[in-house]
Amino acid sequence: MSDIYKAPEAQLTSGEEGGGYGSLERGVAGDYSISIGEIFGEAWRRTKGNKGTVWLAIILYIVAFVVVSFVAGMITGYSAFDIEQQANASFGSTILYQILVNLIAAPLTAGMMMIGIKIARDEKTSATEVFAHFDKLLPLVVANIIMSILVTIGIFLLVLPGIYLAVAYMLTLPLIVDKNLGPWQALETSRKAITKHWFAFFGFLIVALLLYVAGALPLLIGLIWVLPLLAIAFGVVYRNVFGGPESA
Repeated sequence: MSDIYKAPEAQLTSGEEGGGYGSLERGVAGDYSISIGEIFGEAWRRTKGNKGTVWLAIILYIVAFVVVSFVAGMITGYSAFDIEQQANASFGSTILYQILVNLIAAPLTAGMMMIGIKIARDEKTSATEVFAHFDKLLPLVVANIIMSILVTIGIFLLVLPGIYLAVAYMLTLPLIVDKNLGPWQALETSRKAITKHWFAFFGFLIVALLLYVAGALPLLIGLIWVLPLLAIAFGVVYRNVFGGPESA
């Protein structure tokens, strides 16, 4: 009897190594290294000439998210921008609102992630990459929903399982658009790969959070440099683990 929780080996080993970095097979096997200092050092160097691209993508993301949130609020009667309206909204309206917003947020987030990844791999990209992955809408949304449910359950189970899964699933969305994996395959591939070096990834996220806070403190001015740095650092991490795109 086959194990339904195991990502198919055929899809996990078919990718070619990208640029001398990782691959699906090597990533799942844990055959990679995570050096936080080297990752942020490389990401900082790569921000030169790429800050404008990342920032324009961020602006496009925010505008799209605000518009979708506004439209979803008009449809459901729930508003993310009105606390009083939130208090009066029904449970059904709240759930419908979250579903509608998630339909747009998942591919937008995947697009933002892919910008950092493509910069890390010296591939051509632009700010409009943020809108480039709506063809993967269904698997991205399904993966986001499964991820949210499992992390929430883990949080209720003594918190630590939720923290483990939140970190372990951080590479799920780009795996769907970059490696053409299905939702569960991407979740399991991300989890298996990250579990091999989980504490290194946890440390990476802690450093990223500290940099974000430090950038936000002086009137948010530091975020001009920090947000592109973080986007590209994520791309470097993904590249080191999973390498380049799947060959057609």
